[in-house]
This record gives sequence, structure tokens and C-alpha cells, in this order.
Amino acid sequence: MIRPLILVALFAAAAHAERPADYAFGVPLTPGGPESFQRVALPPAVYEGAVGRDLSDVRVFNADGELVPYAWVPRRPVPRERAPAIALPMFPLYVDRDKRDVSGLALTVVKNAAGTTVSVNTADSAPATGKVLGGYVLDASALEEPLVALNFALPQTTGATTMRLAIAASDDLATWRNVAGDSTLVNIEYAGQRLTRNRIEIAPIKAKYLRLSWTPDRPVIEFGAVSADFGERAVETPRQWRTAVGIPVADHEGDFEYDLGGPFPVDRIAMDLATPNSIVPTTLSARANAAQPWQLVGSTVFYRLDQPGGDVTSPPFPVAGGERRYWLVHLDPRSGIAGQAPSLRAGWQPGELVFAARGHPPFTLAYGNYAATAGALPIATLIPGYDDAKGLPANVAIALAGTPMSMGGPDQLKKPPDVKRWALWVALVLGVAMLGWMAWRLSREMATTPSERPVSSEPRDE
Repeated sequence: MIRPLILVALFAAAAHAERPADYAFGVPLTPGGPESFQRVALPPAVYEGAVGRDLSDVRVFNADGELVPYAWVPRRPVPRERAPAIALPMFPLYVDRDKRDVSGLALTVVKNAAGTTVSVNTADSAPATGKVLGGYVLDASALEEPLVALNFALPQTTGATTMRLAIAASDDLATWRNVAGDSTLVNIEYAGQRLTRNRIEIAPIKAKYLRLSWTPDRPVIEFGAVSADFGERAVETPRQWRTAVGIPVADHEGDFEYDLGGPFPVDRIAMDLATPNSIVPTTLSARANAAQPWQLVGSTVFYRLDQPGGDVTSPPFPVAGGERRYWLVHLDPRSGIAGQAPSLRAGWQPGELVFAARGHPPFTLAYGNYAATAGALPIATLIPGYDDAKGLPANVAIALAGTPMSMGGPDQLKKPPDVKRWALWVALVLGVAMLGWMAWRLSREMATTPSERPVSSEPRDE
């Protein structure tokens, strides 16, 4: 029992001995409120100056230079959300009773400041004069995401109770593809109870126009509006971004090397192409330091297209997360810009830590110590009752990070001399020297001749 207590005491003494000057750099932290716990996202300077890729040389000190406990906040699954339903503009399609089909109609959409107008003609370009409602055209050109369902606003009064309709999609109002061939709407009221089916689910689709049609001689439920539903989408969390300038690689056409200045946990890569209407097939490789070999990250196509509404650029390319500093980009020479070095933008979600606001503020986020070992507590130890599913409690304030500053200086980034190892070598050399001296002394004594030995002056017994 005594030995564990001694170890704990020694560990506590070692932790207490740490001070801000033991770390090369620091970032002032101002508490975001009086709460006991404060959270902060790591500034880019921490990734640039920390020695350990696992950020083991990160500490938090209070204004008195005392260590305060902290823990890393675990990354939670990417949250997902569903966009609200959007009402779609509707344009009626009238047909002749004897034809009973909207597929023979030629449609034209005109959009101007006054709004959107749909012109309906027959196949021979004559204006359609039908009097029977045979369907609707829905304008979905403003939607930016695929829709997965249509919701119909059904009337409260009873009339037709069921209705079968077909759904088709088109981008030019000329060529239509089937989306749902036989869908049913239900609107039944009986004994004060209402049974409705006003939602039709479809496979995710992105199209400018949708056409609803039915057989004119069948019952029609007079719905007043149609809205589009969207599927769940991942919520993009805020990222930090770093822009780097490429350096051509000698004797490798189209290859450029980029230095981000630190091993950031990059998960998005974007290219800023200077020339409009550029389409560039690209291969990406990366490594954490200059001594490592390049590792293939992925291939994609970056583009910048000049459109009437403004430039259309490729979205950031997702890459597997990992702490990487150097990036090698190969631009296909056939793209025509292999001799130019476009700017590379790297994005990452910064790590986050939470600390106990013990002692006087301001606090300091210290980093940059070659000899430091991991000092974070498990988050469930720091915050009793922490739940991974719920994340940090609401009463954790957000600390404000200031401007990075120098503390212990660059010497803290160097590997310190191994005192124990040198002491062992010195002891070993001294031990060998002592043994050599003793051997030499012994050999001198053994080499002494009898005549050289001193003669005793005492008389011998006869």
C-alpha cells in the first residue's frame, strides 16, 4: 500500500512542478462566463507548434501558473437534419375529353419579372383548347436538393374519396421519365372520422419539372397545393481553413507540393482555379512530415465554370481524416493548366477541449514541449455524469481564445539531453576505470620480486 501512495505522490509532485515556461507557446483564454467548465476549439497555432501529433503536450494553466484539469471532447456523429417542405408552383393542364391524355401536349415555360408562365400547345403547335383538367405541371427548378416525397393539400369537404395519378419528371418539358406510375390519394370521411393519404413517396430525384396526370374519366380529388419533401442531410459543421501556395516539383509535369505549416486533421480539400471554364482531373497525396513517403488520398475533378448567374465551382473534396502537413497534387496536363499552381485550401474540424475554471483567470492554453506526456483526464472523470449521446451539458461556457504568444521559447521543442543515460554511461566508464586501476595495482604487487620485498628485522627462532 505504501508503494502506490509514493507513486501517486511522486506523480502529483511532477505535475505540480510543471509551469507555463516549460512550454514554448501559449494562447490566452478568457472565460465565456462564470460557469465552472469552459470549452475551447483549438486554434490553428496549436497544430503548428505542438510537438506530439496526438497533442499530448497541451496543457491549461491559470493566471497563478497552476495546472488546471482538462479533457478532450469526443467527436460526435455528424448531425443530420431534414429541410422543411417547400410549396411548388402549379400549372394546370387541360385536355380534350375524347383524348384524355397529357403526353401529347407541348409545354413551354417563360420566366420573367412578372413570374412564370406555362404555354400549353398540341403536338402540331396549335394552342390546346381542352376543357377537362388532366393534370398539373409542378415547377421544381428552384430546388437545390433531391426531393423524396410530394405532399398534397386535400379538401376538408367530401367529394371523391380516392384518386390514382402518375408522376413524371423532365428537365426540358419535352422528354419525360416515369417516377411513379400508379400512386393513390385517399380522402375518406365516415362517422366523424377522416382517413387520408396525402403523401406520395418517390425515389430521390432532382428535376426541374414534375408532371402529375390522371385519366380524366376517373374521380379527381381537388387538391389545392403540392409541396416537396426532402430527405435527411448531413449538417456541415464549421471548419477552419488554411490556404497554401503550390511549388512545382522538378521533372514532374503537373505536380505541385503544398506545405500547410502544421499537421492539421484535414478532411476537406478545395482548389481555387484562377481561370474560368477550367476542368482539372486531380490526384491528391499527403504525408505528415518530410521523412514519410507520399500516401495516396484520392482522385477528383476540380472545376470552375462561367455561368450567367455567376461562377459554378466544385465543392470541397472529402478526404479521410488524418494529421497531415504536406500535400502533393498532380494536375492532369491535358487540362491545360498543369504549368500553373492553383491555390490549395485545406479544411478541418478543430479538436476541442473542456477545462475546469479553477483559480484566477485569464487561463493559458500552453503547447510545445518535447518531454511532455499526455495530461488529459477522461471526460467522464472531469465532468461527472457525462453522456456520450448527449454531449457536453448546456452549462459549459465557450472560452474566447486570444492571440498566440511565446512563453518558454523554441528550446522547449528540442529533445532534452538524456540525463539518466549519460549518468549511466559516466558511472559505467568510472566503474571500468576503477576496475582497470585495481587490476593495474594488483598486477604491480604480484610482479614485485622476493629480493625487493622488505626483510623482517626480527630474529628467527632456532
